[in-house]
Amino acid sequence: MIKDENHTTFTRACPLSAIKYVPTLYSLKDIRKEFLRVLKIHGDRLSAADVAMWLGMEEDDAISVGDALCVNQREEQISDREDEEDSICKVYSTVKKTYQYALVKRLRRDIEERIKWYRGDTLEYAVPKQSSLLSDTIAQEMDLTSEDVIDSTSMDALINDHPYLESQVLSSLSGVTSPTSLEKLFDNDLALAIPIARTLCQQGRLPGIVSSSSNNAVYTPNIFSHFQRNVIDSFFRTNGYITETKCVGAGLSRNRMECFVRESFPNAVLLSHSIIDSEVICQPLEVVIQTAILNDGYADLRSLIPLDVASNNDDVEQVINVCLVDSLKLQQDTATFDAFVKGTTLINTDIALFFSHEMSKKSVKMMDAEIERYSKQRAKEIIENKNGTGAGGKKGKPAVPTLGSTAADVVSLRDVANCIGNNYPNLLQSQHEYEESSSCEASLSWNSEEVGRCDGPLIEFCRSMYSDVERKCTRAVRAEVASLNSTRHGVSVSDRAVGAAKQMDVQEEFETSFKDLCHFLQALTKTIENFSTKGLFTSAEISSMKRELLSGTGCCLARLLTEYCLYRNNVDGARALTFSHQDHNSTHSIGTPAYVSALDFPSFSLQYNPAEGGKQKNPLQHLRESLPGSSGLNLVRMWSICSDGNDDDDGTKDADELLDQFISHLEDSCLTLVGIPFSILDKKAEKKLLTSRRQGLIGRLEKSSQQDEIFRTCVILIYQQTKSLMISGKTMTALVMNLFEQMKIPTRVTEVLLDLKRDNGVSPELLHLVKQFGTAKNSKALAAISETSASLLQKQL
Repeated sequence: MIKDENHTTFTRACPLSAIKYVPTLYSLKDIRKEFLRVLKIHGDRLSAADVAMWLGMEEDDAISVGDALCVNQREEQISDREDEEDSICKVYSTVKKTYQYALVKRLRRDIEERIKWYRGDTLEYAVPKQSSLLSDTIAQEMDLTSEDVIDSTSMDALINDHPYLESQVLSSLSGVTSPTSLEKLFDNDLALAIPIARTLCQQGRLPGIVSSSSNNAVYTPNIFSHFQRNVIDSFFRTNGYITETKCVGAGLSRNRMECFVRESFPNAVLLSHSIIDSEVICQPLEVVIQTAILNDGYADLRSLIPLDVASNNDDVEQVINVCLVDSLKLQQDTATFDAFVKGTTLINTDIALFFSHEMSKKSVKMMDAEIERYSKQRAKEIIENKNGTGAGGKKGKPAVPTLGSTAADVVSLRDVANCIGNNYPNLLQSQHEYEESSSCEASLSWNSEEVGRCDGPLIEFCRSMYSDVERKCTRAVRAEVASLNSTRHGVSVSDRAVGAAKQMDVQEEFETSFKDLCHFLQALTKTIENFSTKGLFTSAEISSMKRELLSGTGCCLARLLTEYCLYRNNVDGARALTFSHQDHNSTHSIGTPAYVSALDFPSFSLQYNPAEGGKQKNPLQHLRESLPGSSGLNLVRMWSICSDGNDDDDGTKDADELLDQFISHLEDSCLTLVGIPFSILDKKAEKKLLTSRRQGLIGRLEKSSQQDEIFRTCVILIYQQTKSLMISGKTMTALVMNLFEQMKIPTRVTEVLLDLKRDNGVSPELLHLVKQFGTAKNSKALAAISETSASLLQKQL
């Protein structure tokens, strides 16, 4: 239905005879006339299919029109504006098993005639006089339900011959204080008692309501409804939830539980066995999840959910997987939401835990030493078994499972749990407490012995890592087997004192760091190009930022590629080459720098350190001679461009040209150098990079106590949150800070940051305020924090 200022209109189908289907708008008044005409001419009761045929419309349209007319009619009856002659009702045909539309006046007349006929004084019809049988008898004869007979009959016709029944209903129900079944009080006259009680309630003579189902009805006095309302509202308002058990105890059925609570609390959420205020229940969960994400830890969610709700596992799952997720989406905190989705949530009969993605990654990384020890032992067993030299083995008949047997190719759960527990003592303590409270020892098999069984938080967390552990174990065993076979057949292998699995881990770490640095280089280049296009800085300042980018991110990329090429080619003289930064030799290994939260990138230079008694040598020449083919030349070219970027004493080298040359050289040579192409920054990768960087910087900001670090981190975070552009480096950060007065950033924020930059002895309160600025979720939150801090300052003054 479509309502306008003058009348209500309804969209109906074009008549079936029309050539083209063109929906037409008709006023409800016009449609009613047509509907009534069809009923009067073609029959007092018609199905939707019959009405559709005579009106020339689709059956669904006829149902929509008929239902709308019935609803509109009831609304007009309430205001006493409905002419009974034009009334339409919907009844159910018990024979045809379908709903029909009928004229109220004609239907009521037919029923009343049958009532008068059945109430004759002859002995033959004495039995049907009882009201409970009367409505059923008439309903059966007229192909209706008993409810339709009662609803369609005028009250006067029903109670003319029973003047005592109204008084009996009043006297029986006036003093009750709890829900009362009408069937128990008026067994034989139930069909009459129900409409009489309803009418008395509507007139206000009975303080309550009548609800009916099938052949029974219940009268609920208002005093009991008020008692229910007070009990349930008070409990829900205080606790933020109410359970089905509590509602039943207050006399409220589950069918009415949701609508009853939502009358007072519209935002209440229905779970399987309870109703909750999502904001109240989810708020503490969000806090511990954010803490777990920032600290790379875990959070016990079940302990923060009310015990009555947490006692039901279905409700716990709905709170975490539905309500909490929806709450995070509504807050538009994409960093927390993405981190929560990436993390691991374990919900079992006894636990509900969240483990951050970083904790899971670190835990898998902790297993490297254990996996390497296991893979060497397992590979030796496989080789010995293959040669028939294993303990108790016969040649050609394996004594131990071969490679590929899932039961044998994974390190034991006990070893994994011990390793993780030693690094996370709180988790280990929770495991001990769980085993003591449950009075049973945890199963140490990778697969749970029973469906739905919980063996404690530590064991379940280890099981959640099974796919990663199994993958690394299988890969490590295969690598060790291949290494042993190569040695046995006289093929040269690496002389490093690390296992084959470790070498594969180095490959993975390199690929991750390489991709991150490629994306960082392109994201920062995009920011500088944006500055240049909008004319925000002078050409000299743009050139300075590009040189800083080359000497920082560029050198880090050159160093990473050089390290990996030397490592992969097992260069004998690799140790003679070192990477110097501020007169201090770097001790980082491949893939270790935390690029995601870096405020700037260090500038490295390549140096040659000859052995004792050896001659000094040009480091680039040594690099070119140490690597085969074009690898050395490509790396030398890379370092030369970076060193030209560092040389800014004279203006002979154009920074724009150097940066373009560097990126172009990476795109052309990376696949040849390391077997991996230069990773292009697309929109999806950029969004992921910005989210990860924001999360990393927030973690750094929360932990920092150094004034300069807090200042720079906050500037980077605010600019990224405002412009969706990434900045890094001392030069770029300082220049961007000068833009804050031109941007739509609250003046209070700019003033506080400038105070922090100028003053070396600021108060802890000011540092805390700056951290709040940096961690603001969006511009609105930043403005709110700024206004709050300004008002507090005025009150103090």
